[in-house]
Formats: sequence, C-alpha cells, structure tokens
Amino acid sequence: MLPDPTAAIVVPTATSESNAGRARRSMLRCLRGAPVTVGLLIVLLVLAVAAGPLAAALGGPTTLSWGVSSLHDGTWWTAVTSAAVLGRPDVVVVVGILLTAALGWYEHSAGSLRAVVAVLVTHLAGVVLPVLVVAAVSGSSWPWAAAVSAERSSGLTTAVFGVVAVGSALLPSAWRLRVRILVGAVLVMLLLRSGRLEDLEHLAAFGAGLVAGPLLAGRRPARPARFTVLRARSVVSLVVIGIGIAGVVHAVAPGLGGIFGGMPHAMSGRGSLMVVLQLVVAALLADSLRRGRAAAWWLTAVAATTVLVNALVNTRGDVRSAEVVASVAVLALLVTFRRAWRWRTPDGFARRSLVRISSAVAGFVVVVGAATWLLRDHFRPVPDLLDVARHTLARLTFSPGPLAGGDPLARTATTVIALLWAVVLAGLLIGWLYADRGPDRGRDGVIGTLVRRHGGGSIGWLRTWPGFSTWRSRDERVAIGYTVAGSVAIALGDPVGPTDRWPAAVAEFRTFCRYAGWTPCWFAATDALVQSAASSGWRSVQIGEDTVLELSELHFKGKQWQDVRTARNRAQRDGIRLVAGRLADLDPVLTEQVTAISSAWVAEKPLPEMGFTLGTVSHALDDEVRTHLAVDAAGTVQGVTTWLPVHEDGEVVGWTLDVMRRRPDGFRPVIEYLVAESALLFQAQGYRTLSLSVAPLARRDRDAGTSRAGTDAARPAGRTIDRGLDRLSRLLEPTYGFRSLLDFKAKFHPEFRPVHLVYQRTADLAAIGWGIGHAYLPDLTAVQTLRLGRTLVSRTR
Repeated sequence: MLPDPTAAIVVPTATSESNAGRARRSMLRCLRGAPVTVGLLIVLLVLAVAAGPLAAALGGPTTLSWGVSSLHDGTWWTAVTSAAVLGRPDVVVVVGILLTAALGWYEHSAGSLRAVVAVLVTHLAGVVLPVLVVAAVSGSSWPWAAAVSAERSSGLTTAVFGVVAVGSALLPSAWRLRVRILVGAVLVMLLLRSGRLEDLEHLAAFGAGLVAGPLLAGRRPARPARFTVLRARSVVSLVVIGIGIAGVVHAVAPGLGGIFGGMPHAMSGRGSLMVVLQLVVAALLADSLRRGRAAAWWLTAVAATTVLVNALVNTRGDVRSAEVVASVAVLALLVTFRRAWRWRTPDGFARRSLVRISSAVAGFVVVVGAATWLLRDHFRPVPDLLDVARHTLARLTFSPGPLAGGDPLARTATTVIALLWAVVLAGLLIGWLYADRGPDRGRDGVIGTLVRRHGGGSIGWLRTWPGFSTWRSRDERVAIGYTVAGSVAIALGDPVGPTDRWPAAVAEFRTFCRYAGWTPCWFAATDALVQSAASSGWRSVQIGEDTVLELSELHFKGKQWQDVRTARNRAQRDGIRLVAGRLADLDPVLTEQVTAISSAWVAEKPLPEMGFTLGTVSHALDDEVRTHLAVDAAGTVQGVTTWLPVHEDGEVVGWTLDVMRRRPDGFRPVIEYLVAESALLFQAQGYRTLSLSVAPLARRDRDAGTSRAGTDAARPAGRTIDRGLDRLSRLLEPTYGFRSLLDFKAKFHPEFRPVHLVYQRTADLAAIGWGIGHAYLPDLTAVQTLRLGRTLVSRTR
C-alpha cells in the first residue's frame, strides 16, 4: 500500500549536528565513566613497549612469568608480575580489545571499585589455584602433568575471562546462561584439546568469576533455572558452536595435546583450514538447533556419531580423547533433551533433502577414495585400502585423518576437495535447515471471517493476501496475520479479535514464535496495541502514519482544496470519467491497458516491484477489492487505483487505497482526480471512512522535531532509533519518495494516525530491519542489492 505519487521529490537537508561530533562526545563520556579500564589500557600499552627491555635486563621473560617452578624457586611474586609479560603484538591487540569490552562494560555497570576487585581476585585465583593443583600431581605418571608443570604463563587473558564471568552475574537470566555456557564450553574444550597451563588458568579464573560475580553484585547466586524447551535448545546449540570455536583457537595456538595427551604438537595450515570448515558447519547446525529444527537434531546426531567413530577407530595413533568427550557430550545432550526438537520441515521436503545429501555423501566418498588411492604414493604413510577408507571417513567431517600429504600435489588435492565439499554441504544444509515449516502456517478462512466481524483497521484485508499465514489463539477468538522473513515473524497490524483478548493472544503468539525459533514483531500496529503490549514489556517506535478521511465531513470547498478542484475541473474538460467495479468484471480492453500501465511503471523502477504490504494489480482480482479507472473519451486508461475494504461489525464501513498507477505520458493530475472522485463515490454510497494508506518512514511529528509519548522515541535509546529511521528515510527518499508520498496525501487534509513497530528487545532491531526489508523485496538480486547499496552510500557523502 505504498502508491507512487506524482508529486516532485524533495530531499530535506541533513541535520546540522554531525555524526562524527556525536560519536566523539559519546566516546569521551565512555572514557570518563571507566577510569579503571582506561588506566589498565594505558598500562597495557606501556608494558607492550617496555616489558621486553625490562625482562631482558632481569634475565629474560621467564624471570617475570609464573609456573610450578615459581613455587620451587620461591618467586611467588611472579603470580602478579606475570601479568606484565604480554607476548606478541597481535596478542596485545586481542587482549586490549577483550579487556576494553569486558572490563569497560562491567565498570560502567558495577562501578570502578568492584572492577578493580574483579580483576585482582579472578587473576590471582586463576593463576594460583591451577599451579597448586599441577604441583600436587606433577610427580605422578600422568604425562600431561609432567608436561604442564614445566610451562610458565603470562599475560592478562586470565583476568579477561574472570571479568567476563563476574560480569555475567549482572546480565538477564537468558543472556547469563548463554555467556556462561558458550565461554565455558570453549574453555573446557581448549583444556581437552590443548591442555596448556594457560588453558587451565583461564578455566579456573572463569570459575572464580562465577563465584565472585554474585558476591560483588551484593546478592546470592541465582538458582539454576528449570530447563525448558527453549533453554535446552539454547544450551545444546551453544555447546556445539563452542566446540567449533575451540577447535579454531586450538588450530591457531596448539598446545600439549590436551589433558589426555602431554606431547606438544603443531597443526599445519591444512589442519587449520579443516577446523574452520568444521566451524562453518557447526554454526549452521547450532543456529538450526536453536530454532528448533528437527532436521538439525538428526544431522547433529549423525555428525557427532561420525566424529566419535573417527576418534575411536579411524587413527593410526592414540585415540583422540578430546573428540570422544565432545561427541559423547553432544550426543548425551541431544538424547536427554530430544523432545525439544519436534518441528518438521514441509511434507516431502525432508525426504528430498535426505536423498540429495545421501547422494552428495556417496559422491564425496567415491571422489575422495579414488583420489587418495590414485595419489597414494604422494601421501605419508603410503596407505593401503583400509587407510584410504579411514581417511575418506575422516575427511567427511573435516577431520585430519590418518594420512598427510607428502608433497604439494597431495596437499593441493586434499584442500580443493575439502573446500568443494564444504560448499556443497553448506548449500544442502541451508536448503534443508532453513526450509519454511511450523504448525498452522497455511491460509484459511478464519482470518477473513474475523476481519469481517471485528475489523482490523485500514490494513485489515491485507491479512488475507497469499503472502500471509494465519495464527489462531487457543480459543479461536483471535487471529494474527503474519509472514516469516529469515528468522523474523512479522505480524501485520493489530490482532484481529476482541480487544480484551489481545494481551493473552500477544503472549500466546510470542510463545509460538519462540518455539519456532523466530523473533516476533508487529508492523504497522496502532496505539491500541502499543498500550496493550507495553505492560508485557514490549517496546515500540513510530514508523509512519495512516492517513484517514472522514467521508461524512468531506467537501472540496475553500482555498485549501484548490489543487484537488483543479484536477477535477481539468479532467472534466478533457472528457475523463471514473469507471468503477471489480477488475475481473471490467471490459477486457480496459484490463489490458491496466496491465500495460502497471508493467511500464515497474519497468521504470531500478528495483523490482515491492511486496509485503504493497499491493499489485494481481491483488485486485480479489472479488472484495474495488478498481477505479480514469478513462478519457477515446477509451484510454489514464490511471488506476485499487481499494481494499475496511470492515467493522460484519459490514464494510470504508475503503483503503492500495495501488496507484498512471500512464507515464498521460493526464498528469490523474491520481488526485481518482482519489477525489473515489472519495465522493464512497461518500454517496454511505461509507464512513477512506484511508489513503500508511506512509512508512515519514511522519509529521518527526519533521517537526517532536516525539510521541509512550513510544521508545521518548527515551534515550528510542531517540537513537528515531534518528536512525529519520536518516534512513532521507537516504531512501530519492528512490522511494516516502516523504513525498506523505506530502501528496496531505493535499486531502486527512487525519494522521500513527502506526508503530512493536518489538521486544533493542538487540532484535537489526534482524527485524533485515526481515522487513526482505519481506518488501524478496526477489532482490545481488546486482540490484549492490546498486541500492551504492546509491545509499553516495547519499551519505
């Protein structure tokens, strides 16, 4: 319902306050609010320059570092000085970034004194306790204990993980669990895979932070939350992605081979590539597990089983204990919480996807097996048939396998095959795991029945369009029309049903979306829904205005209607008349012209025709939709408008403007003429209202510099969002003319009624914005995307 007005496009000037100035002031406020973080960063930079010469003067870096030998030497003070030995420049950069993010946020939230205590307590606990434990077992026959007792640690990474754990106590329960599970999974896996002294220290500091966090916050530790379906999905998905991240970290900085190993080793570049590909697949599976895809459960179980088999029997050396533990843990979680993944892909789709993946696996096995056998003399050791089978199975999950390329030919062939397999597998998994699915996704007559009975506002009838699905409340009294774009469920307008049932329906719909793995939001909601949902924690921001005419009060008299009267008088002089009816019932000669006009209008645009709330001529074939044409004396269609019904108490009480098209070289003010004549016709037929539809990203109060109470625009975060929407409106104005559209509608002096985007969390806005954009332009090609991006970038200069 975003017509294309004929009014000239006027791009407003940019605001006087520069973005750079605002960013600079914001940065200064952040620095003043975190003196401990700033001071520690300064110390970090100084040490990065001076620690090398200082350590050299004292006898080398090991003089200041910490380890089991420090206990034997009596240099206990190195537990503190080890923090001053920072290592390579890239490590300094990474530590600086992590420290700024973790400690800076915690200091802003808890205060400078607590920040100092958090750093000192977690660092000392993290470095002292592990050394005491290792010293106690260093005399045993455990190879790892002997290897790690000879190591020395240094740097501030221990404090970083400790502060992350301490800060997690201040997070909401859902995010607290996510941070702790993800970081904990990474640290545990690094201890299993790498097993260095620093890995043990990081895990100890993290554990100390979990204990110290609630104490520093002045409250008791939170009780473990009950494992709901959603929480189970989140935990399992975070464990899977945590294992993948640990593999990449271990590939970049290999250690002792884990606590079950004890022999230092290094991974080759090929091994690093394999773990990166593993991480990509793990990320796809983890995201789909979080969204509740049953296919993700099965695929993860198969992958974990394959890795387990590889780790146990598919090796010439020792059993890969870290992979065994990780696979068993994932399988145990999947089996324990198997009831959390019940949702299926569409009928027949899973079968087709399974056939495709099975065919791809078979093809991969044949290609890798044949290539390895043909190039067997280029591998070390030279394989037999059993080794080839083992190697093929390992490469299936991007594991190193028992063979290594002995020359560039074998290494290149292995790398190319792995990359091709990753691309093919990712494509097949995305197509399967992100297939549309979910209960009650189909369209039915319930939404149309409820719209007729209860209304639904100016955009009520849009919910019956093919692009929308219907959700119904348990009592069948409320229905919600929504569409899914990516991971976002976009509900259109207000719930359709009795207003006293809205709060319960909103809560039910939110639960429905969460179980489906979707982020819910409401697009073009009215003030009534904003007020109803606010008590449940929903937020809102105004995104546009509906423009409504009261037909009982409509007359075209006075100076303010001069433009409209001029359009009507010129049309009468040129012999143009209004032809009204259903599009399917009109003369075929006229309908052919309507199709041609619409096609010409679309062809002029640099982007494809938009969808979602924007109708097309094809929607006018609905028997409930009215089509109005401006036809001249020669039978030429000069312009077309379509109108959607607005219901209340079982009857049509008004109409909403949907499509507006005009002949490019025809009667110029034809849209003004069609709207005016349509309004008079509907008035004569006894209808009460006429909506000129919503003008998104444009509103009078934004242009006037004011904000509406009750929305996020009245709060600091909301003002930031509001400024962002205002800037987006200015950038898109030359392409879509949102503000010009509002100016066009203002010619008819309508009542402006605000519409809002209702959402739960500010963090969801990025995904919601992408989802809404995809809903409007689902068929946007890569070339068109680049063209639009180039246009937007040029507007910012």
